[in-house]
Amino acid sequence: MRACVTRQEEKKGILMSALLFFDIDGTLITLDEQHRMPESTKEALLQAKANGHKIFINTGRVKTAIDRNLRSFAFDGMVCGCGTYIEYEGQELFHASLPKATCKQYADLLHEMRYQTVFEGKDRLFIDGDYGEGGFMEYIYDYFSKNVELPIGTIDDPELVYDKFTTSQMSDSDVERFQKVFSNVCNLIPHGSQVIEAVPLGHSKATGIQQVMDHFGASLSDCYAFGDSINDMEMLQYVPHSVGMGNAVPEVLEVVEYVTTDVTEDGIANALKHYHLI
Repeated sequence: MRACVTRQEEKKGILMSALLFFDIDGTLITLDEQHRMPESTKEALLQAKANGHKIFINTGRVKTAIDRNLRSFAFDGMVCGCGTYIEYEGQELFHASLPKATCKQYADLLHEMRYQTVFEGKDRLFIDGDYGEGGFMEYIYDYFSKNVELPIGTIDDPELVYDKFTTSQMSDSDVERFQKVFSNVCNLIPHGSQVIEAVPLGHSKATGIQQVMDHFGASLSDCYAFGDSINDMEMLQYVPHSVGMGNAVPEVLEVVEYVTTDVTEDGIANALKHYHLI
């Protein structure tokens, strides 16, 4: 374990050496078709880093599903796949994939249950589902084929290994069987009425923060989390300094310490200024 590099000191009104964790969609980047990071956000993040703070992405996306422009930004590290993969300065600190046999078992079960699914690994995505209903698979393929560097595979791929999965219910899906099987092995995070993000038990954005804290020998008082959606709830409730974007879902706004403005209205910059991080 490294010696503690974070400390709650103030110098000229700027809080020194905090660990900052940011969700991506709706927090760092806009939710419109452009999926862009506002210039005020870029400037604020760079200023926070210049002030000695460590800036981390903390996302439900696996590493390979993070947009190239975000991966190339000056983040100190990334917590990906709801805590299943962590890196700092380009070096892997932690990675938890499901066993290969389990990956195949889950994929076959979801296929039998008639779910449309994207299986998310650190380096590759795999998809399975009916393209004729709901538009979920079309969206997944069209969006991620433009951003991932390796070909999207299928569940018949001999290299099928993944960390988590996201699945969409169809009109003939076996919902009761799905809940019976997967609620015992995964944290099931709803995104609307049909899409569910499934994260193996024991992993979350909050466990990712704890692993980063352990790496630095830091304490919770050094940590700040920024988010807007349901899958941010665990990390926002875990840290004492939690920020909900103005565009966040109501559940987030109820639990955070501070509500900032929308992502498109300098939300990140305003939050960092509020906490004297910039």
